[in-house]
Amino acid sequence: MKQIVFDVNLTTKDLYTFTMRHTYCSVSGIFSLLISIGSLVACAVLFSSISDSTKLALLIIGLLFTVIQPILLYFKCRKQIRANKSINAPLQYILSEEGICVCQKEESVEVKWNEIRKVVSSQKGLYLYLSPIRAFIFPAEQCSENYEEIKEMVTEQIAKHRDDDRMENSKNTTNSSLDEEEENEE
Repeated sequence: MKQIVFDVNLTTKDLYTFTMRHTYCSVSGIFSLLISIGSLVACAVLFSSISDSTKLALLIIGLLFTVIQPILLYFKCRKQIRANKSINAPLQYILSEEGICVCQKEESVEVKWNEIRKVVSSQKGLYLYLSPIRAFIFPAEQCSENYEEIKEMVTEQIAKHRDDDRMENSKNTTNSSLDEEEENEE
């Protein structure tokens, strides 16, 4: 049985990279960027014909999602890394065909592959979502020598277990259809 073992010690940079990607690669993130950019363009185009208070409002809206929010997210990530001992301590991940084992000090948690809802791969890291807001973060820098191997195994196992789930669901659907047919015949 193949296993990949690696350690991750999340830094502010790693968490910030994940948070920015999570925030701005969503529909609401793109929409907020469009609002900010639109406000900045409107301010520039209409600069001579609008009042000072309107210029200020457009400038604030323009900077809100392009400058202010990223700065606030950075400080939030820094605070979270400093305050949260479970994030701050090194995590050991063991990837196997059964799932992912996450170990920290004396504690460990097993997560099955079918519990992973979504996988996002980028140059900076691999993010395995357990829920819309919870994810395992595998920073590329910290997984350097194993990064491609980790991506390959995650992709392979996710595909395999999704196929298993589909087959299980189709069996359940077929069995329930047969049960309904037998009931109708009686």
